[in-house]
Amino acid sequence: MAMAGVTVLCVAAAAVITACTDFLNQESKIALTEEEVYSDIRNVAPLVDGLYTTYRNLRGGRNGLMINLGVDESQQGNFQLNSEKQQSGLDKYNGLLAPESPQVAAIWSSRWPLITTAAKAIDVLSKVEATPATDALLGEASFFRALGMFELSMFFGEIPIIDISRTGELGTGRQPLTDVWTYIVNDFRKATETLPSKQSDPKRATSGAAWAMLGKAYMCAPEETGLRSYSEAKTCFEKVMEGGYSLVSNYAVLFTNDLEPNIWRQNTSESVFELQYQNLWPDQNYWEFDCGSRACDAWFGQGCYFSGYDFLVPTPFAYGDVANGGLWEEGDQRRNVNLRYDFTYAKMRKETNADGDEITIVDTITPDLSKTEWTGTTDELEPHIKKWEDYRTDEKAGDFANMWNSGKNHPIIRLADIYLLYAECLYRTGTTGVDGDHNAYVMKVRNRAWGGSAPQMPTPSGDFIKDLMDERMRELCFEGWRRIDLLRTGLFRELVSQRNRWTNEEHGGNLIPAFYQRYPIPDDEIKTNEDFANDPNAQNEGYPR
Repeated sequence: MAMAGVTVLCVAAAAVITACTDFLNQESKIALTEEEVYSDIRNVAPLVDGLYTTYRNLRGGRNGLMINLGVDESQQGNFQLNSEKQQSGLDKYNGLLAPESPQVAAIWSSRWPLITTAAKAIDVLSKVEATPATDALLGEASFFRALGMFELSMFFGEIPIIDISRTGELGTGRQPLTDVWTYIVNDFRKATETLPSKQSDPKRATSGAAWAMLGKAYMCAPEETGLRSYSEAKTCFEKVMEGGYSLVSNYAVLFTNDLEPNIWRQNTSESVFELQYQNLWPDQNYWEFDCGSRACDAWFGQGCYFSGYDFLVPTPFAYGDVANGGLWEEGDQRRNVNLRYDFTYAKMRKETNADGDEITIVDTITPDLSKTEWTGTTDELEPHIKKWEDYRTDEKAGDFANMWNSGKNHPIIRLADIYLLYAECLYRTGTTGVDGDHNAYVMKVRNRAWGGSAPQMPTPSGDFIKDLMDERMRELCFEGWRRIDLLRTGLFRELVSQRNRWTNEEHGGNLIPAFYQRYPIPDDEIKTNEDFANDPNAQNEGYPR
């Protein structure tokens, strides 16, 4: 759905419902009129329920992984870089990262149905008598409007504010950052007040998820808004830690099932908010295809659970050793959960023996990189992302032996993330938590990664915040937070310019220009949205209009 149509979506309530339910492919709800929604509050529940589908879909697939390109932990593979020229701008930060980029347009447009539907639900729910049921719906709608706005403002800066009751006043043009982030903070706070602490359905947001995102909002709000507050964020994270969550004992439990392919430990005690996927249409996330090796696909076929098309691969820093200027320390168990270094594959075949019986033969083979004539690239057997491999798609696992069918859950927020953010807040405010100072909370995460007792966090830079960002990469790599972490800490230009191979080659190791910290506003938005077309500041600085 193009954002160019958001003017209609935001101004006409009926159009909001029709367009957004059409986007969600919920045909039974397309016929709803505005009067029907207002006359029966039960009709709002399907709108709110659809928010989960919308957000899950926009985070899944290649479009959902776009924000992981052009950072210091991940980049696109060489073949993708050379074959998808316009897409290469997301790593190179050159003229190909432009308002005409379809990839940037997808990041922009995919979030507006979420925000607009949530805004409509908020408007309806604000006009009815409050009950526990309506409060919970209001909390969910507020959570998703804030979540969509949070992401868009981090990536694009000033954005429209979709508030149905103020459409005539606000229009559909860009609003000041202070106003945008005030809405984000207020929506997340409303969600903390109205969401239950537990939900029977694991997909649904809780007050814990709202407190976590409110804390992140306080840490991410631009300084000029006056809303950034590490002390407020600290309080929010304490609310999360009081919510009954606990770290699982073994990091591998969160992402590994290849040794026990029929056992899945998703929605663990550590999960605060988790997107629910399956390895069947239409609920896949396709990440195995996007993160797997093209060489392995050519050698082993689509029944190999680590084959794919190299859309997203780790940077050399993200798979390297500390001793060689990379990320990983000896003994850190997270390394081989997050990354694949070994491409040896046990491939099955059937044969008939001398007695006429069919038997299964297992050949253990490794691709020969010298024979990768289909691309001529050299990074297809360099380390790949293992975190999202789905063993259920392997030819040995059953009927769905196709890398397209990958569908591991995505833990958007988990307790380890909160511990590391809390440690940062303690450091920045010079305070301590119940279990000690900032180092104590870092060590909670690190001790798990060493199976009980870990060395202190490496401090190669001597800057606690920069070194903590490396620890966050070890724990959270490829989970979607890296771009936001780098932007909020002011480390984006320095670390991406150093560590992303394609950025570094494009700019000769020099810092990328500052304006690339924001994506360009899509050209279609400026051409078709009247409020953007009439705004001389509609395009972000540095990009052509």
